[in-house]
Amino acid sequence: MAELRPNAHPVSAQSPLAGHLSPRDSSPRPSLSGTKLTPSPNESVQPLDLMVNLKRSETSVVKTRVGSVLSRGFILKTDYHPSGRALDIDLNVHGAPNFRAPRQGNLNVFGVAQPRTQGLRAILSVLRCRPGTPDPSHVVWFSTREEPVVYISGRPFVLRDASEPRKTLPLSDRAENLEGIETRLRNDILQEAVKYGGLILTHNELPAESGEGAILPTWTHVDKSNVRTPRELWENMRAEGWNVEYHRIPIAPYRPIEDNYLDAYLRVVKNTDPLRSALVFSCGMGAVRTTFAMVAALIVRRKMVLRRGLEDPYANKSFLSMVHSNANKAGNDTSGYNTPTDQLAQALENASAQQDSNKSLLRLTYVLQQYLQSQSAIFLLMAQPSLLENLRKAHQGNYSVILSLLGCLDQGLQSKRLVDRVIDTCDHVSNLREDVLIHRIRYSLTTADQDEGMREALLDKASRSLEQYFFLIAFANYVDSVPDFDQTFSQWLKARSEIWNQLKFLRKSQGSRLNVFAPINDLFLSSRSGTADKSLIVGQKKDVEVPGGQLVGDEYSDHVVKNRSGIILREGTLLKSDQWLSKSQRVLHSVQGAINFRNIPGTNIYASGQPTEPAIDEVVRLVKENHPNTNKVVWVTLREEPIVYINGAPYCLRRERFTLRNMKDYGGISASRLEVLEERLRDDVVAELETFGGRVLLHTETANGSVIPVWEDVQPEDVVVLKDIMASRQPNTGVEIQYARIPITSERPPDFSDISELMELVVRTDSTDSAIVVNCQLGRGRSTLTSVIILLIQQWLNEDRQLRQTTLRRPRGLSRSMSVLSSTSMDIFGEELVNRHHSYQVVNNLLRIVRKGPAVKNAVDEAIDRCGVVFNLRDQIEEERLKAEQTTDEKQKRIHASKGLHNLRRYFELISFQAYLQSTTPDTIQSVESFEAFIENQPVIKTFAKELLLEGLHALKPLERTDVDNGVALPDEVKAVVANRSGSILSASTILKSDFFVNLQKMSLPERIEGSPNFRRSPLTLVSASLSRNDPTAGGKMVCGSGMPTLQGLRRALMRVDAGPQGSNMVFWTSLREEPVVYVAGRPHVLRLVDKPLENVEATGVTTSMVESMEERFKVDVLREVRLGDGRTLLHDEVEERTGVFSIIPIWETVSEEDIMTPRDVFNLMVKEGYKVNYGRIAITDEQAPLPDALSQLLDRIRLGYSQAGDFIFNCQMGRGRTTTGMVAACLISTMMHWVGEDEVDSPEEGEVDSYDGPSEEEAYLQGEYKTILQLVGVLSYGKVAKRLTDRAIDLMQDVQNLRKAIYDYKLKVEACERGSAKHRKLMNVAVNYLYRYGTLIVFTNYLLEVRELSAEQEKPFSTWLREHREIEKLLGRKSLD
Repeated sequence: MAELRPNAHPVSAQSPLAGHLSPRDSSPRPSLSGTKLTPSPNESVQPLDLMVNLKRSETSVVKTRVGSVLSRGFILKTDYHPSGRALDIDLNVHGAPNFRAPRQGNLNVFGVAQPRTQGLRAILSVLRCRPGTPDPSHVVWFSTREEPVVYISGRPFVLRDASEPRKTLPLSDRAENLEGIETRLRNDILQEAVKYGGLILTHNELPAESGEGAILPTWTHVDKSNVRTPRELWENMRAEGWNVEYHRIPIAPYRPIEDNYLDAYLRVVKNTDPLRSALVFSCGMGAVRTTFAMVAALIVRRKMVLRRGLEDPYANKSFLSMVHSNANKAGNDTSGYNTPTDQLAQALENASAQQDSNKSLLRLTYVLQQYLQSQSAIFLLMAQPSLLENLRKAHQGNYSVILSLLGCLDQGLQSKRLVDRVIDTCDHVSNLREDVLIHRIRYSLTTADQDEGMREALLDKASRSLEQYFFLIAFANYVDSVPDFDQTFSQWLKARSEIWNQLKFLRKSQGSRLNVFAPINDLFLSSRSGTADKSLIVGQKKDVEVPGGQLVGDEYSDHVVKNRSGIILREGTLLKSDQWLSKSQRVLHSVQGAINFRNIPGTNIYASGQPTEPAIDEVVRLVKENHPNTNKVVWVTLREEPIVYINGAPYCLRRERFTLRNMKDYGGISASRLEVLEERLRDDVVAELETFGGRVLLHTETANGSVIPVWEDVQPEDVVVLKDIMASRQPNTGVEIQYARIPITSERPPDFSDISELMELVVRTDSTDSAIVVNCQLGRGRSTLTSVIILLIQQWLNEDRQLRQTTLRRPRGLSRSMSVLSSTSMDIFGEELVNRHHSYQVVNNLLRIVRKGPAVKNAVDEAIDRCGVVFNLRDQIEEERLKAEQTTDEKQKRIHASKGLHNLRRYFELISFQAYLQSTTPDTIQSVESFEAFIENQPVIKTFAKELLLEGLHALKPLERTDVDNGVALPDEVKAVVANRSGSILSASTILKSDFFVNLQKMSLPERIEGSPNFRRSPLTLVSASLSRNDPTAGGKMVCGSGMPTLQGLRRALMRVDAGPQGSNMVFWTSLREEPVVYVAGRPHVLRLVDKPLENVEATGVTTSMVESMEERFKVDVLREVRLGDGRTLLHDEVEERTGVFSIIPIWETVSEEDIMTPRDVFNLMVKEGYKVNYGRIAITDEQAPLPDALSQLLDRIRLGYSQAGDFIFNCQMGRGRTTTGMVAACLISTMMHWVGEDEVDSPEEGEVDSYDGPSEEEAYLQGEYKTILQLVGVLSYGKVAKRLTDRAIDLMQDVQNLRKAIYDYKLKVEACERGSAKHRKLMNVAVNYLYRYGTLIVFTNYLLEVRELSAEQEKPFSTWLREHREIEKLLGRKSLD
């Protein structure tokens, strides 16, 4: 309705203001003479104000909102942060909280909270860029807000959830999308104000003396002139002549820093003049994000001024450096002389360092006292020197993960010093380094019984603060090391996988999360004189267990370890002997100093532990002796940990508290960078030698597992890195040694880059005159696994070579696949004989989707056995499983299960690798996809890998086989047949279950087709005034749904839609089944696991071609069973014994080979019989949303068949979930193909709920108004229209299932279950998947609306479009039913 005015017509009856104003005819009018009119006795005085109506509406406004962004349950709250205002700002500006500049080295960088309009103008005036200013400065403004902001009368307001008004609502981290949301929010405000006479209900947060202030509902006047988005505000200021430039770079608190926003800052900052342009950074409070951005900008601008030859604004101007500078200027050569001036300067330098330490101590004491309730910080620190030392290290930023980072960086220590100085100059509101310590202390002081939610929030804040500090140091190093910024920070990071692995450690979510905060990972320390459980800081008890041997030593060696100051050999690290003799196995031709040295039988491959220097020569001699033709030894070291040789023996770097565990600091590091670290480690050892007069502190392990210190006399030239040792060996051995370093993380499978390097190395090595030696630390896990991989690659090369040699002799038509793995025996049907090694369910799942799966497994098993003298991978899996099952200690059970799963994952990856090898040929290795691309292109493999982790100990249970007894078909015989199945698809412990079961048919459907369950037919296109009237194809076409039909049911269904041999209709039939199906005697049967006969064998991500290939092999397996069973095969059917109780019964079926068909065979038969049908397959997982690629396939199929088909028919197993989804998607696609506008669809629906009370909770949920969906509608460009269209399509196709109702039904079931129970988790997962499906359909509709006017060349596939809108995936990923 129009805005109210004095003589307006009556308000609509649906408006909250209805009945307030009188008709124009009855309005009292003053006379010209000024006399008063006397009202008649029957009339009453009508109030002129709206107060009564507004007051009445106030309670219902929020729950009756209908905007696309300002929708039900959302409020507009003043952007006010009373607790975040700093009080020690040098210059306070009204309307611009926390406006400040750095205390040192300004470089024209500033920070501020979200300002009001007058505050913004004041800041720009301070910065001299107002209109009319002579020679004005240029201001570049960065807004980091990730939530929608709108200005009303100069004051910023933010969108919030009414149930959590103080919690940020991050909808998107893409500036373009966020500004589109703000524009739609502005329109929603203006539209809602029309309803309330030019007023909008906002919520005002009031200040409070302590705690949180009240939030007061407040009516605010709005019109087109006083409601603006931030972008409109800045454009208006530029139009007025202010010399400003505006950038929106949204940063959510949980947005990963590596996600390019530092590069976004850098792209702008590097093109500005640090002397003439000011940079202003703003976030909500002007605290953490603003400070972080200021620090990053100052680091960049520092480099910019240094390149101009200006003075370093953050130089450490020590007295010593000034003395030397003055001496050099004076021409005095003081080199080699320790002059009194130098001594004085050094003393002053030490005094300055002591002063810094004292300042840090005072600040630490102040911080502690802020949060200690009843204790004295000084007393606490005096009583516990070790606690004081650890807290002091943390306050200075010397966390273990930070020190590890410094070891990986060139000039890392200088980068940290720079970052620390910059942080300290920008700490008016927040000290980014100190925040880590503060949040960690607060976490420790907050007990679980006080507020578990607050504890987790504090731990998250501490982790994020540490991550920010980590990234700033890395960024500072990047800025100093990359000239002209010709490489982005993201690219620089990606090239340093060791940093990524340290980041993964920082973000760890399993185990003790406190370990990342070492040395303050444990603030529950025991008093050396008190009881064992005396808490020094009240809080969480120590949850950090020290694995590894007991460290035994004297006070002096402890002092040396704690005060090490090298780059790699730093405080708290040891040099431990690399020889671990307790892990040595008895092997043939053992070599002293090379633990577990052995030859892989029948090959030129050798494996060993880390050898001593003399052992390297002995290994080469033995290789030459065993293979006289060997002219070259390719020696591959797999160690990822830095090692150094001292007096000819290897030593590795270890942490003091984890002496028996490899350091994971350098996980994923490249060989070249690892060798740089080893050179730094060598230099650190040499420096320690000089400090201690030619002696170095080493550690060795005793027989009982204790780690003891040993002082050893060493000459500097006897400290050597492995690369130099290998280079020096060649002249002495007479055999060329080609040394390679391929670092592989211990206790993990090799990553893709490791396998690529191994493949390249083996392909380039001539096996006729060369041998390969691989070594890890103990010669067990990594060396055995790598030996298996090398053996598989060599077999692959040899088979291809033999194949080439026999190509001319081989009969034409014999496929290459028959010659793959010639060692594999074939049965009389050309199929591989059963693999007698036991298997696992996750392995069998993988074998089903790869070509010739049993042959692949055979090859891997044979390679494992050949390489398994010291470490047999399959035996280790079984050994750990038995230990896990036998132990009663839960912790030991988890440890053994974890080790078993780790080895099972290795086994799984070996089979995946062998499947990759058999899919390509060596002569095309440069042109075909890599192993990484092979895995990426088959997402189903990742699905199986995830299942492996989810199954836990159950995944380690092998599939057992039994002996088949001759005789009658007894239950034991059935069990034996199932257990001994050996097909590539119909494998051990799988059954052929009928696709039909009791109660499959929905009885309320108007028609029923025997053999085609749940068949129904609906119009393909929504009827709307928005469709083109001139398009004759818009009407008449139909969409149908069905369960999986029988052969006869398919004929009946096609006849029903006039697509029979004599019919005139063409049908496009699309099966949405993901699971492989085979027809036996005209009835569909599906593969199921014998212990889960009612659950689909899911393979999310499997492709259509893969499923149909599986069905072909499935058919072959059944045919084989029929032949071996003299025309019989074992089927399983589902019967209802009594109401609600079902049983799976075995049935022997006698069939002919012609009765075994795949679904495509069945449809080909229909075409042969004259039925007019086009068959397609799109694989979708049951009870999940279609993957984006599946929706893209569906779109292509509808477009392809639109001109030919009269009916589009979809089926899944029951014709319910997936079928209905396909029907809805087809309806939406067809509707969008004829869409010309938005009229009618966006109009109010009939039966609109009461304006005051709004919908009930049940009504709201049945309308699909979940928080996730409402926020999704807000971020989509056509969100409201897309939801309305989707809802209409869902309602049109609801004969069998209404998706919105299904979500609500499952929500009620979830709420009725005990929270945390297995049933609760299962139902919650189904409900969330349904909600995800609903949201995906809305998103898909929005996509169709966006691309409807684009050309075919401009249109992007749905999957590509979705990746560019990452905020959508983030919203849909929420596991909430609110």
